[in-house]
Amino acid sequence: MFCKRFVATPISASDVVAQSAWIVGVNQLIGLLIFDFGRDATGQPLQVSLINALMLQIPLYACGLFVPMALWSLANASMPRLQRVVGGLGVVLTAALVVISQIDFGMQRFRGERVSLAQLSTYLSTNAMNSDWIGPALEQPFVLLLSFIVFMTSLVLLLQLLWRVRKVSIVSPGLSVRAAAMYAIASVACYLPMRFAYQPQRDLALSPQAVLVAPLFFPLQPWSQTQELAARGRFREAVDAAARGEWLSDSFPLWRSGARSPAPSFGSARANPPDIILFMVESLRGHDVGWGFGERSNDAVSRTPHLDSLAIQAVTFPHYIANGEPSPRGFITLHSGGWEHEHDFIIANHPDIALDALPLRLARAGYRSTGLWGGNPSFDNQLTWARRWYNDVVFDLPGSSLFYFRTTPDHVLMDRTIAAIAEHDRTHAAQPFFMMVSSAGTHTPFTLESNAEVSADVPASENRQRRYDLVLRNVDAGIGRVVAKLRSRDRWNNTVIIVVGDHSDRTDDAVDARWRGMPTDDAVGTAALIFGPPALIGKPRVLSFAASHADLLPTVLAWLGDTTPVTTLGRDLFDSTARARREAVAINGRGYRLDRGGFTLLVDRENPRNFFAWRSFESEKPVALPLSETPFRADEPQRLAERIRYWSHLVDHNRVRPPLPD
Repeated sequence: MFCKRFVATPISASDVVAQSAWIVGVNQLIGLLIFDFGRDATGQPLQVSLINALMLQIPLYACGLFVPMALWSLANASMPRLQRVVGGLGVVLTAALVVISQIDFGMQRFRGERVSLAQLSTYLSTNAMNSDWIGPALEQPFVLLLSFIVFMTSLVLLLQLLWRVRKVSIVSPGLSVRAAAMYAIASVACYLPMRFAYQPQRDLALSPQAVLVAPLFFPLQPWSQTQELAARGRFREAVDAAARGEWLSDSFPLWRSGARSPAPSFGSARANPPDIILFMVESLRGHDVGWGFGERSNDAVSRTPHLDSLAIQAVTFPHYIANGEPSPRGFITLHSGGWEHEHDFIIANHPDIALDALPLRLARAGYRSTGLWGGNPSFDNQLTWARRWYNDVVFDLPGSSLFYFRTTPDHVLMDRTIAAIAEHDRTHAAQPFFMMVSSAGTHTPFTLESNAEVSADVPASENRQRRYDLVLRNVDAGIGRVVAKLRSRDRWNNTVIIVVGDHSDRTDDAVDARWRGMPTDDAVGTAALIFGPPALIGKPRVLSFAASHADLLPTVLAWLGDTTPVTTLGRDLFDSTARARREAVAINGRGYRLDRGGFTLLVDRENPRNFFAWRSFESEKPVALPLSETPFRADEPQRLAERIRYWSHLVDHNRVRPPLPD
């Protein structure tokens, strides 16, 4: 009876504004408390200084509410006869803000990133449940349940408010203007003191609505001709310092021909191209593989015995990193030889740009290409690109049009890979093949699949590192079976096997709060191995220089003697480039990474003056060093940010390379 009477009670337009703000304000406050007092999946606190965080977050979130309240009140004042319509639209937008807030807290908690238009366009789809943070979220059911209760309560309250808007009593324009002025003053009072706060902390504490609208109201300014010329010159110098290539176009500033690096140390396979199989292992941790950069002194048992035996006969790259994370960034950089955008996902936000692509290059050399996925390649738009690049794509269709939880078990994926090799030998034996096998079984939360090739713990372990060890052993066993199949073929002596990760991931690693969410070793340190004919790769050895996904495309082109123009930002892994001149770059939503000469530089994306440097891969708890004790120049953080910004500028305007031929 009370609820019925309450819903039927008339409400003023001003009260609609105020009540909507209260609902979303309480929603965000509870979300903040859940986040700030929470711990991640490894048990580490998400906020080191709770008081410091809340002192910044509460006024900034309040400011993020007062501004739309002021605008809403101005709308009531300027359209007094449409206050019911304005009220209804305002409540609907408030509900959208509640949804966005929940997504933002999930992104912060499980990815270390903020919500953005790029994230929304990528993950708000029918496959949203397969995003990179929903898996870890399921590991904390209490937090998930509490968040769901708060979320649903907010939506119910907004729904009843929307119903009451039908009987809104019109407020005079004068009162609405005074309300708008009051809200504007309150927003300024909340924000002005925050201008004196430490900028990175302030930026991290912004409300999701502020983060979302900032690019709309403060878009990137167009570059002047002078800026373009300067940035282009510095970028070209960094890409090809020895000026061995010929720059072909100012419209496509990275398009170049000729010798792009010192001559390869080994021969060309143009006359007899090898079969190439690339294993892109989900979340491959260079810390835990036998050829990587870590030493698991507490346990001498190998997690990757099959691959370790292959690595003894291969060339290994323990300091190899992914050029970005999460998986959408790893996929695009590994295939294209380029970098990721500074804040977008190229794969989702720039689906029409022209990029170099490994399978397309190989197709021109006579290869037939096949891509096999353990996950769903459509959820982050991998499938759109794969269908352009590959002759055949192999993956499981979603079991539901709304949700996609199912992934193809690694042992099934390897069965399909073996079957694809056999099918190729039956139907296209005269062609060399390129196969990309993208596994999913090692994705967080590291749950061992049914019918796995290794024995499961009973009961299942609660320790993330132990769970990761098991899923890693499982994918290693599956790859071992594929390698056994390859060994049985006549072309075994002309087969190249490449093993990399799309990125890395955390298990129980300790992370310093200063660089949480940045592309640290546990995020991008995957290590790599390349097995193949000695004529292509030389004798088995360890190459401990900086390397990354961007180096694979020029390496394969060198094998094939392909000297046609390229835009790759990497170098042939087997040429004679000096170790000190080799470098690797990684990009994620929080920051940038540059590896060079045995040192690592991390740079905050929002503020390049906030940076850290240390010796690469020496410790899980690296010791920050002044730049004067590293190979990096004093202005290196700003130079790195400028290079990535210029690359992103070219991506934004589809100026990476000329359009690909039909």
